[in-house]
Amino acid sequence: MEEWVTRIEREMRELVERYYTAEPLAHYALAFIDDKLREPMRFGPLTVLHYRMFGGADEGIYRAAAAVELFILASDILDDLQDRDAPNQAWSKAPLSVAMHLAMSLMTLSQQAMLDCEMDRMVVLRTLEMMNRQLLKSANGQMVDLVNAAVDEDTYTAMVSDKSASLLIYACMSGVMLAGHEWHDGVAEYAMELGMAAQIQNDVRDLLRWDDKSDFLQRKKTLLIFFLLDELKEQDQWIADYFEGRLTKEEIMDKQQAFIEACERTGASLYGAVKSRIHYNQFRELFLEIPESSLFEEGISIYFG
Repeated sequence: MEEWVTRIEREMRELVERYYTAEPLAHYALAFIDDKLREPMRFGPLTVLHYRMFGGADEGIYRAAAAVELFILASDILDDLQDRDAPNQAWSKAPLSVAMHLAMSLMTLSQQAMLDCEMDRMVVLRTLEMMNRQLLKSANGQMVDLVNAAVDEDTYTAMVSDKSASLLIYACMSGVMLAGHEWHDGVAEYAMELGMAAQIQNDVRDLLRWDDKSDFLQRKKTLLIFFLLDELKEQDQWIADYFEGRLTKEEIMDKQQAFIEACERTGASLYGAVKSRIHYNQFRELFLEIPESSLFEEGISIYFG
């Protein structure tokens, strides 16, 4: 797995050096890639994994996986700029116009990288068509998230399905289709469960934060926030008052400990952890039902820890 990451990273840098002939563009792109690679690489290795699972042997898969990672980087940049909650990322420190331009150019570079992967042309074009459908689904979910339009568990789940899980399907299905296969319903189903598990795990992490990434302070509607609001006792009314705009952030900033106690008392954190594990267990069951998975059970754990 480490070898896959190394090769994908090399392809990403080579693509930047080949297509970004303007020095400032290449400079910022490489800096953003360096920043992104401080985190574990998730999506590109899933593309390679599924390509190998379904019998693919062409070395061009690493360029295709780099295409996936470049799009995910572009998506992360736009997400952080829209939410304004990641001030320490390289793209947040760059001028806004530069960061926006890089995100848009990385999306184009991602498409070009897929075209450059030197596999059967028809297979690549079918994969690109699938890729664009999934990315459009993600764009729909991202907009629902941006305007905070979820109103209950069902609408939240639909939003996550579009915004987050569709990107996992894109990464996994790229490997399947580049190996010469058609769309695989079983892979799509377990990738969806994995995406739900990962998103709820992120929500658990962000529930108790008391900074710019706090879902509560940002009044962000998540599964855990819905649960918390439904379970509040009389002494916790200030939580609903803040979330519904009757109190300002300044008026509740000294209540971090009271918020943590309310989350523990209502079971909101535990609820999130249980829901995430349910989705993850469902993912593993579905994954192991795929005949091609038998030799790759350990590898699939790269995404979810």
